[in-house]
Amino acid sequence: MFEFDFKDNSQSEIDRFVEVVLDNINAISATRRKLMYRKGHGLPEPKGSFSISFGYCNIGYLSKDKYRKEVQGVKNLYETTLMTHHPELKTIFQQLVNLHCPEPFTVDQVQINRNWQSPPHRDAGNVGESWIIGLGEYEGGETVVKYPKEHIEYNIKNTFVKFNGSKYIHWTKPYDGNRYSLVFYNHSKAKK
Repeated sequence: MFEFDFKDNSQSEIDRFVEVVLDNINAISATRRKLMYRKGHGLPEPKGSFSISFGYCNIGYLSKDKYRKEVQGVKNLYETTLMTHHPELKTIFQQLVNLHCPEPFTVDQVQINRNWQSPPHRDAGNVGESWIIGLGEYEGGETVVKYPKEHIEYNIKNTFVKFNGSKYIHWTKPYDGNRYSLVFYNHSKAKK
């Protein structure tokens, strides 16, 4: 169980959040994210990196003896494993949003990326605008969004940036260091 409360909106509290919470999430990427990385970069994702969801998903079956927890009242919607095992993360993520996002919102879904350089893609399961923030000790790693008339590079380090990831192709530029990105979005089925 993660125990964390932001004391204030300082940089030192963000750094503590990375150390206490993000550095202690032990996970591996789901098969679809691994395939996305391999297709986009032509090689497997780096050891120790991951891209996982906190919130909901459409796939309930994990293995012969393991199933995800079904969301009551919504057909074919399941809690992600991370949400089932660590529901307290929702409160922690909500605190981060409330303290640091210029337009606070209710947390529904979070894609957590650790040292995961996203290849060009659109977010298939998202609805509307997403918010992204980069955390950790790194240089580079801008998020590039391909709009119809231009590509815009956003420096997301310790800064929330809003864009429509389901509408526009986007990706991560190379970086050095330990980089997390948190993408907050609405799941297409969870909002129905």
